[in-house]
Order: sequence, then C-alpha cells, then structure tokens
Amino acid sequence: MPRLPRLITGLLLVIAVAAAGCGGSDEESKTISAYPSPGTPSASPVTRIALVGMDSEDPAQVTVTGSKSGDHEGQLKPLGPSTEGVTFTPDKPFKAQETVTVSIDGDVDIAGVDPGGEYRFKTASFRTDAALPPKVLPPESRIIKHETFHSRPDLEPPVVDIKKPAASGSGDGLMFMSPKVDGPMIFDDDGALVYYKPSTEAADFRTQTYNGQPVLTWWEGPFNAGGYTEGTNIIANDKYEEISRVLAGNGYQADLHEFKLTDHGSAYLTAYKTVLVDLTPWGGPKRGAVLDSIAQEVDIASGKVVWEWHSLGNVGLGETEIPFPTSPTEAFDYFHINSINEDKDGNIIISGRNTFSVLKVDKSTGKTIWKLGGKKSDFEMGKGTNFSYQHDALRQDDGTLTVFDNASTYGQEPTYPTSRGLVLDLDEENMTAELALKPFISPQKLLAPSQGNLQKLPNGNYLVGWGAQPWFTEYTPEGKVLYNGTYYARNSSYRVYRDPWTGIPSDDPAIATEDGGDNKVRVWMSWNGSTETASWRILAGPDEDNLKPVTTVDKDGFETGKTIRSHARFFAVEALDANGKSLGQSQPVSIGQQAGPEGTT
Repeated sequence: MPRLPRLITGLLLVIAVAAAGCGGSDEESKTISAYPSPGTPSASPVTRIALVGMDSEDPAQVTVTGSKSGDHEGQLKPLGPSTEGVTFTPDKPFKAQETVTVSIDGDVDIAGVDPGGEYRFKTASFRTDAALPPKVLPPESRIIKHETFHSRPDLEPPVVDIKKPAASGSGDGLMFMSPKVDGPMIFDDDGALVYYKPSTEAADFRTQTYNGQPVLTWWEGPFNAGGYTEGTNIIANDKYEEISRVLAGNGYQADLHEFKLTDHGSAYLTAYKTVLVDLTPWGGPKRGAVLDSIAQEVDIASGKVVWEWHSLGNVGLGETEIPFPTSPTEAFDYFHINSINEDKDGNIIISGRNTFSVLKVDKSTGKTIWKLGGKKSDFEMGKGTNFSYQHDALRQDDGTLTVFDNASTYGQEPTYPTSRGLVLDLDEENMTAELALKPFISPQKLLAPSQGNLQKLPNGNYLVGWGAQPWFTEYTPEGKVLYNGTYYARNSSYRVYRDPWTGIPSDDPAIATEDGGDNKVRVWMSWNGSTETASWRILAGPDEDNLKPVTTVDKDGFETGKTIRSHARFFAVEALDANGKSLGQSQPVSIGQQAGPEGTT
C-alpha cells in the first residue's frame, strides 16, 4: 500500500489533499515544470521546490523524500504574481549528497521526465574550505581623476573624457556606468555628470522597466578577487528612491554578472557556489572543488525562485577552455556564467566565459537545446565568428545574437589581437553561424581581459563598453565611430549603457555661496539626478523668509556657478524646467554656507 503523502498548505498540516485542478482520470494530464530541474546533481540542501504550472488554488498531493533525510513535511504556497504555480518549502533542510524524490499525485506530467508525476534531483555538498581562483592583475597603470563641486562636496565622481563628441546620428539618451567602488553614475554626451551615487560598490547600472514604469537597477556589494561576488540587486524609481531589493534564493547569494527584469514581475540573476566534485577523471583529487554556475529567475514580489539552472549536470567539466587548477584546495571555475537573457521563444540564452560558448537552454526542462562555440559547438562557426572569454550574449529582436568577444583573460595569451563586438546570424535549421556585421573594434585597438558589453540601440547603432579597459564607443551598423570616450576611475565599469531617462530627485537642490568681495557673492547650484532642470533662479533677501528673485541663469553642466552683486544676507536657488516651471528649491543659506541632502554647513 503506498505511503500517504504529507504537506502543509499555508499553515495547516494536511494528511491527504484532493488532486483537483490537475485533472481526473478522464481528463488529459497536465504538464508542469519543476525546479531544481530533473536530474540536477548539485541542488542546494536548503532548496525550495518550485512547481510551475500547478494550480496554486487547488494543488495536487506532493510527497518529498530524501534518500538520507527521509520524508519531508513542508509548506506549499503560491509562487508569486509573476508565475502560476506553487513552491514547496521543506520544514527541514535536505542532507548533503542525497537523492531527493518528488512525487505528485493526479494526472500530472513533469517536463523533462517520462510521463508521470515523479522526478529526482541530487543535493550538493558545499565546499567552504576551498579558495576562489586567484586573479592575475596587470601592473597598476590606471589614471585616476575625480571631479569636485562646491554645492556637493560629498560627490567626487571620476572624470569622463570625451575623445570624439557625439556625431549626428548618435543614439538618444544618457550614458550609464558603474565603475565599482566609485559608484553608479549617469552622464550626458559631453561627459557632464547627471547623477552620482557615492560610496556604493556597484555593477551593471542601467535603466529597465518594472510594473510598467522606468526604473534604475544595479547590483551592489563587496567585490572579491576574481570577480566572485555576493550581494544584492537594487531597483530604484525615477526619484532615485529604492523600491525593491532582489536576493538570490535557495541559499545562494546574488552575483554581479546579471540582473535582468522581465515584463511579468520577475528577474534573472546569477550566483556561484563551490561544491564537492570527484575530479579524478581529469587528474584531480577525489574531493575536488568546483564552482557551480547558477542561474535563477526570482519573483520580485515574493522573493521565491520560479526557475533555476545549474552548469553542473548540463555542461561537462571537459568542455572548459581553461587549465585545471594545480592546487587541490582551489575551486575550479570551469564555466563562469556571465549573462542570462530570454530568447524570443521563452527559452534561455546563457553565456559561459570559460567554455567559450553560448548555450540555449530549454526553460521547462533545463536541458541544452544547442551550444554555440566552444569544444562542443552545435553550429558550424563561419569565418570570424569564434569568440573567447566572452560576455553579454543577447538575442536581438531581428534574430541576430550579439556578444562581446574579450578574446583574452588575465595571464593567458589572447586568441585575437583585440576585443570585438560581434553581431552573429544564426541559422538554426542548417546550424551555421556567420557574421551579420563587420566586428566592432575599438579605435584604440583595446584588448579587454575581463567584463564588457555590446548594446544595440533603438536607432540601430551599437554601443560597446570595453570592460576592463575604461572606454566606450558608439558605432553605426557599418562600423563608423560616432562617439568615443574614456573615464578616469579607480576601477573599470562592468558594462556601459546608453538609455533614455527622466530623473526627478526627491531631495532638494544644493547650493553653496562664497563672499566675492566688493558686494559680490559667488553662488553655485546643482541637483543630483535632475534631468529636467534647464535654468536656475537665484533668490536673495534679508532673512530666510523674505527671498526674492535676483537673476536667472542657464544650467551649465552638473554644477552652475554665477557671481551676483547683492547686499542680501541669505540666498537660495530654484530649479526651472524648459518652460520656466519651478521643479524644486534649495534650503536658504547665508554667505559662506553650503546646503544639500546632508544638511547645511
């Protein structure tokens, strides 16, 4: 006689649950997707189990059994607004290196397994004693320059130096980058600062859409050697106010390499975890340490994982293009995930830097549909299409695949003289890959050993962020350089973007004043993040409550300065839009004072 399944639905212990909603004996079976995917060899011992497609209002019976830990009771709740389905949260963790069997009663099939509502995955044993791969850094030769402002002395962004001004035909929008410890920043085509968030170690700063509204997103957290990070993904509104923090689930920590919002309220992100793997087939130790690359889709509202993929079990260790570590205590980063994007058909495009390959993954099963590049490419690679140590693989609306070909890494010989932005035509019927456009090469012939991106702009142009090389370049599809610049930061920017953005800060404009002698007063004014300020009105008066307009000046870069003649004791500034409408006013200050978000000094 079969064992009675047990589960907790909401907060109630249920001994038997009707299988309503999943079909009766005379109905067709329903196919759902389960994550961790069937056959996963390295799931977290604290994983939840996501059952996507199951009726969340009237779920079927679920039995979860560990080969070492036995039966698991738990909570069965809806996944969240972004995804129909349920998640099973065990009341206790699984044991390391055990097989977990998930059984679902009723007429339910699970994608990726033989018909029937049962599947298995294995849990990993995490290695906390293994060292991350060392990063071989070149000699320090970076030029570092920072701007300073009278009205915002707390802001010291890196200087942006435009070598080729934006030509006619350049894309619309502002420029976004995040040179790590220097913080996220926005600047215009002239290199003038628009917004800067100091004291935030950040990456992948850009605009996206959340709940139908434009937002800013970035990853923040401490940076570790080799680019392995554990942090938090941030969403902020057009007032620069944080509205959500998105964490990795199932016991993992969010890595900097990807944070991509969907149009249905979820986000893709990356994570790494060192797990115990037998490396004797490759001449390594039996208790070897391997970095498992993990991709997740997380429901933003609930924080629950609605999809998960692991490199282990899907990409063989023998596919790596990098040397196996010589130390038995060093973790082997054989794959190195660095981008996740949805394809047009809903399946997933994943880039593996250390296998020189881009994968298309069946989202419902986790299985590989095809591999592009690397040792096991399913495509015949045409002339000039091979890439190595690549980043930012993205399917475009026209069907092409864009990828940033680093062609190099630290401590290894480059595979090509320069890094390149590639646009590839993929024939998925005949399985051939060809160049759709001539590769984009930097005017400076840059070779970037890490990071980088290639963004297709709405007008058809392409923007390249040169990763470890602190440069950015915009091209026409024919390869003509329209815009080129560099920045003098302490660190490079993982990616660089050009996007439209309207920012309306929630804090007040900033002001600083200085006695200029002979009844002259020097006034400086700024508003960090305001994109709509076109001019400034300077106010002056005998006291804080009696200020009157003195003059109006056009906005000039991030900070505008103006010398006025005045006997007044107090001053303020008012930001005006292009129509002369007031957008905000600073706090009043006396001569020699400064006022901003930090108060008056």
